[in-house]
Amino acid sequence: MIDLGEAIREDLEAIALEMADVDELDIPAMGNILNHLGDMEEKAKETGDPLLIDLILAIKGYLENLILREVSDQKPLRDGIVFLQSFNPAQISDKGYREELSDLFDKLGFNNANLPGNELPNKEQKDDTQIEGEDIGKALNNKETNQEQQPILAELEEEDLEILEDFVLESLESLSSIELELMNLEQDPENLDTINAIFRPFHTIKGVSGFVNLKRINQLAHSAENLLDKAREKKIRIDERIIDVILDTVDLLKKMIEDVQEGLSHGQLLDKGIDTQALRTKIEALLSLDEDGDKLIGQILIDQGVVSDGDLDQALEKQREESQRRIGELLVKEGKVESKEVVSALRKQKKASRQTTDLHIKVDTEKLDNLVNLTGELVIAQAMIKQNQVILNANDMELYQNLSQLSQITAGLQDTAMSMRMIPIKATFQKMVRLIRDLGKNSGKEVILEMHGEDTEIDRNVVEELYEPMVHMIRNSVDHGIESPEERERSGKDRTGVVRLDAYHQGGQIIVEIKDDGKGLDKERIIEKAKSSNLIADDSHLTDNEIYSLIFHPGFSTAKQITNISGRGVGMDVVKKSIEKLRGRVEINSRPGQGSSFIISLPLTLAIIEGMLVRVGKERYIIPALTILESFRPKKSQYSTVEGKGEMILSRGNLLPLIRLDQIFGVHSDSSHPCDALVVAVEYQNKQMCIFLDELLGKEEVVIKNLGERLRDIKGIAGGAIMADGMVGLILDMAGVFEMASNN
Repeated sequence: MIDLGEAIREDLEAIALEMADVDELDIPAMGNILNHLGDMEEKAKETGDPLLIDLILAIKGYLENLILREVSDQKPLRDGIVFLQSFNPAQISDKGYREELSDLFDKLGFNNANLPGNELPNKEQKDDTQIEGEDIGKALNNKETNQEQQPILAELEEEDLEILEDFVLESLESLSSIELELMNLEQDPENLDTINAIFRPFHTIKGVSGFVNLKRINQLAHSAENLLDKAREKKIRIDERIIDVILDTVDLLKKMIEDVQEGLSHGQLLDKGIDTQALRTKIEALLSLDEDGDKLIGQILIDQGVVSDGDLDQALEKQREESQRRIGELLVKEGKVESKEVVSALRKQKKASRQTTDLHIKVDTEKLDNLVNLTGELVIAQAMIKQNQVILNANDMELYQNLSQLSQITAGLQDTAMSMRMIPIKATFQKMVRLIRDLGKNSGKEVILEMHGEDTEIDRNVVEELYEPMVHMIRNSVDHGIESPEERERSGKDRTGVVRLDAYHQGGQIIVEIKDDGKGLDKERIIEKAKSSNLIADDSHLTDNEIYSLIFHPGFSTAKQITNISGRGVGMDVVKKSIEKLRGRVEINSRPGQGSSFIISLPLTLAIIEGMLVRVGKERYIIPALTILESFRPKKSQYSTVEGKGEMILSRGNLLPLIRLDQIFGVHSDSSHPCDALVVAVEYQNKQMCIFLDELLGKEEVVIKNLGERLRDIKGIAGGAIMADGMVGLILDMAGVFEMASNN
């Protein structure tokens, strides 16, 4: 049996693994197989065996026809792979072997093989009639084009459009995963699992982009793949230069793929001609840096007791002299190990590098939102049935048991539907790793990011809205909070500053904390700036929380000079508005010289709210439970009026202004005096007030409904909810209520 060499053996093993998962037309998997066959072709050319080259070309050609749906039977492909694994040119003179090989070429549709007796010349390259992997997009479009031409949207078939759309979505996801893994790689450059996790997405992008003829994307992904492949073989060492150039590659690929996405959406060209040559040249320069050390395979063989440390050291020394040889090949040649033992070690290496994943399916977010909405409607309908007078008057125990079971099923369905919208906050947290890295470089500071609780789950829509506020706060932490390395040393701190992200559940909310160990907020400077901006009076006496809250005013900044990171007073007011839009709040804690902490409190989901149902006259309102401090019927001694400040209620030792919802919303209340009714003390943004109402109807979880375009801007109302009797209750927006009360 011919020794195809370790490189070709590895490709064969990878192909076998891919083939095990290909049941239908799986474009990414087939792309990976085609890539491996292409690599094998290049390596086979070095052996100078034309028959081996023809066999690889025949298998490639048949695979391409499968992709183009010109053939549908996968058996010849599988037969070809099996035959390739046992290919032996030494037996070519044997009539049976030659006939078997000839039959295989016929099945694969390859009739020009260099079998003995053929009068055709040996082929070092594929005929013009063969389709190269990078040119499959041409065949998909059924048109003759040159290599440089890119697919034109109007000429694509519907199937091609689907492939492109899938390619865009999967590639953007893959690039995001690469960014996250690169951060891990920087911490542990020798981690082969991490290198493999970065290599695989590049490999897939390269393969699929070749099918759809996105040549620039294909070439750039191929260059990055080559760089990582050399790192996997330990011929180059991962360092800051390598990571930077891969990050640049990710950014450029992301831009090019987003251009494809835009082209698909607007009927434009899919390739806007972004120049990739400069970056590819930089990658080629890094590829020239060589380092030996196939030590992982050697270590596996040592662990298995197959070779000794001395044998491995001798092989490594010889590898330095014969750089083209691999460790396994050298050990086999020296008679130190059997080839099957090296193959076993390679399999173990690959098995260790493959990541096991849970089974997932992709669901359109619109379908998921519809499911949540329909589940909410089901909950409402079930509540209405239970409140129906006919049901209430019925005296049927079996009916009540069925209704109770229906309630349990409905509640379980609602919990399941809501949990489907919940995703870990990990992806958002890990995006900040690169942000911290870039901010540290740009500011000349040494900063690291620590993350805790990144598996905490939160509503998908909340996660999407949380990204921008977090970016603003982290930028401020690095620019204003973290000191320069020299300043930190003078203060007795470590030169490297720390920004820490924490996420956890607390009291039905998700809490996200952004902490730094910098110099903290300068209260005196904040007060000075607030006075100069006429935000507070000169004789104002503010609590720490009130002082810190001043930084959320539009245009407020204590920066002495504007940097490319921050200092223009734009950001923190946006943070506040974004968090309030999510029905959340931000609190600030700071200690001079020890750092600051921004604590964001958010609801777990935007679809359901827990609140107190109250009545004012004939109208019902829902007060978010998160804002409620207490409810009580005030005594006469607790009620008073203060000149210039209106009605006040004494609650927990504090005089709080009284808000009358009947006056704000123009409704008629049953009572006029608070002592004849009820009040609810509420808190919002460190401010407290009491709300006057007629009756507490109970605590409920309600599904939030949008009031529509015409009513969306009504101040003081966040939305509506359908009650058990089919009527609508209005959900109060506490920010708007406080503002309306202040203006009255």
